[in-house]
Amino acid sequence: MPDSVNLNSLSIHLRNGLGPSAFNLVPPPPCPVILNITMYLHPTSIKDTAEGDSMSGLGVNYSSVSKSIYGLLSDPDRTWTSPWDLLNELSCIPLSLTNDVERVKLQLELPKGLLHANSVIYKGIYTNSAPTATSTSTSTSTSKKERVGNTDEVVIRDQKCEIKDIKTECIIGLHPHERTEKQRLEIDVEIDNVDWDEFSHKWFADEVYNFVTSSSYATIESLIHSLGSYLFTLPSLSSTSISIVIRKPSAIPFAIPSIAIHRTASDYPLSSSPINEPTLMSRDNQGESSASASSPSQQQVKRVFIAVGSNIGDRIGNIQKAIKELQINQQCGLISTSRLYESEPMYVEDQDRFINGVIELYTSLNPIDLLRLLKKTEKSVGRTKTFTNGPRVIDLDLVFYGDEIVQIGQKGDAPDEDGVGWLECPHRSLVEREFVLRPLNDIAPTFIHPSLRQTIHQLLSRLPKSNPPALQPIIPFSSPSKPLRLYTPSIPHVMAIFNATPDSFSDGDPARTDTSYALKAVEKLFEGEDSPDILDIGGMSTRPNSEPCSESEELERVVPLIKAIRSSSNIKLKEVPISIDTYRPNVALKAVEAGATCINDVRGGSESGMLEIMAQLDVPVILMHSRGDSKTMSSLTDYSKYHGGVIEGVAKELEDTIEKALKKGIKKWNIVLDPGLGFAKSYQDNLILIKHLPSILSSVSKLSGYPMLVGGSRKGFIGKTINKPIASERGYGDAAMTSWCVSTGVVDILRVHEPSQARDTIRMSVAIRDC
Repeated sequence: MPDSVNLNSLSIHLRNGLGPSAFNLVPPPPCPVILNITMYLHPTSIKDTAEGDSMSGLGVNYSSVSKSIYGLLSDPDRTWTSPWDLLNELSCIPLSLTNDVERVKLQLELPKGLLHANSVIYKGIYTNSAPTATSTSTSTSTSKKERVGNTDEVVIRDQKCEIKDIKTECIIGLHPHERTEKQRLEIDVEIDNVDWDEFSHKWFADEVYNFVTSSSYATIESLIHSLGSYLFTLPSLSSTSISIVIRKPSAIPFAIPSIAIHRTASDYPLSSSPINEPTLMSRDNQGESSASASSPSQQQVKRVFIAVGSNIGDRIGNIQKAIKELQINQQCGLISTSRLYESEPMYVEDQDRFINGVIELYTSLNPIDLLRLLKKTEKSVGRTKTFTNGPRVIDLDLVFYGDEIVQIGQKGDAPDEDGVGWLECPHRSLVEREFVLRPLNDIAPTFIHPSLRQTIHQLLSRLPKSNPPALQPIIPFSSPSKPLRLYTPSIPHVMAIFNATPDSFSDGDPARTDTSYALKAVEKLFEGEDSPDILDIGGMSTRPNSEPCSESEELERVVPLIKAIRSSSNIKLKEVPISIDTYRPNVALKAVEAGATCINDVRGGSESGMLEIMAQLDVPVILMHSRGDSKTMSSLTDYSKYHGGVIEGVAKELEDTIEKALKKGIKKWNIVLDPGLGFAKSYQDNLILIKHLPSILSSVSKLSGYPMLVGGSRKGFIGKTINKPIASERGYGDAAMTSWCVSTGVVDILRVHEPSQARDTIRMSVAIRDC
């Protein structure tokens, strides 16, 4: 162990705070921080200092280090966006003030950072990026002082975040008296190797707190193991190393017992569902399974999969209502969703098509109480009894309850007033039901069927193949619109562009901002049999170097128009899916309230509050790849840091966008991707993207399975290619691009200015491709 000089418990008041704060306030309020600094020395530093035995001979002057730190952190004009920003800059001080320091270990403690925990501690070890000079001359020291604050000159490793002493209460214990009253637990959690740009200590601590407080285990061993399993299912944590300590202060009179574990994702091969948890079932004397009713001793948090389906009325609206009903129950929480699929009815074929999907929940309900909740939810949404396998407003089936095999009662047992009679989970017919297995495969392909011991992917691959596929994914537009069915290989749907703007690059006209004029222009788009499948309405130009209009102007242009379209006597206009082309959250909100059924965001939800609005509105969203804004995007076309250039760059950055969206609660089945032609792409980049569209959605990519929209109509790279400077004269170039997109078989929506011409091109291209 090298010699070190240490500064411990250095207490500082940050006047401008450091986020996220305990209440997620923006900007964060002033806060205290405590620093521990360990400066590891060169082997001869102490020896040389001892021989000098004077101030001038000191290798490390800890007084100077502390004063410099105070000077930096006490500056009333300085703010730091995250703990790591602060630590990165702080590390330069001891590394720059002296040549005796080889590396620095920093610990930043936020004692008021969380509501339920004692503190948050960020830890890292820093070194200079270049070899340190051995000379201690004045000239060398001066040179190094010039680098103070330059974080590009330091390298960080061993980054960790520890949440200390999370205080919770829950039912925990084996003895009867322990099952009647909640006990206090204290929890420490430390993680490393996460995406620190996405990590929030408040979000992470809340996940731990909520999991434990809603649990009810007999042993700490079961609790700590299941907590570890759950944490590895959270976004961004799959490659993390996690250490957990749980203390039970009231367990014994004269000591505080605790259990500690250290885990990686490889310790939980079934990480989509906590394993080895205490069973919820008991055995009677005859060996038959019996329900554990509502006994607190049997309650615990489980990850469960629920199949959802509907084939009556507003099918999407029915599914949305059911999920909201389930989320109202405090003992259930939504984790993830599959895509939604449309399928022909099975068993009883004389009925409308079903829409099917799967949702993943966590719950503290035992199987029979969960089944009771599902039945009550079905009734609340409007389901009435018909006949077995018949039509239904909503169908909610318990597919998997953790990794358990559950048998309660016998098939045919009379139901009670809630419709609960018997339960078999997993259902014996599951292996033949593609409408369950395919959406399950979207979110849990490696989940192992508890009795068959095969993964969901293996079970799905054993089903007979049909051409065309029996199930097709949909874009789930809800009333007044209808879902759009997608195809494999894709047959693109046509999205017609209507810019209610005076300055759009190809069709800007001040008259288009007048609602009466705009409505007539929209009606012309829907004349004849070949109407567009989607109408995209925008109220602000996003062309390069354009000036954004005010939010009030944008609202005045789009909201009255959407209302007028929905009030039209033309049934096509009443029902067409309307997409609002905006990056402003409030415009998206007002547009959907007026009748829009989709949000098309050229900034991919990056504006503050937009992802939250998207999740709240629960409509399909188009997340486009872009960088910067209309003023800066033309200068942000460098993808050289990616080995695969623009293809890998767009794919990776779209993956980040999706991860953020899912984390905010946007459902997987609502997401459509757009590679963002013309936005932060060079001329050559746009052509490369079009040529390699299938690579973006490759089977090994996190983007696999998402629908894709391409919007290149009349854009500048087409004009440059065919030498047509006037945008409205680029129709043949558009047709060539449309034809190529069809040939790839992966483009589900084409956003175009001339929908009728695009439809003809699509038909001809599909006929050649599929002959």
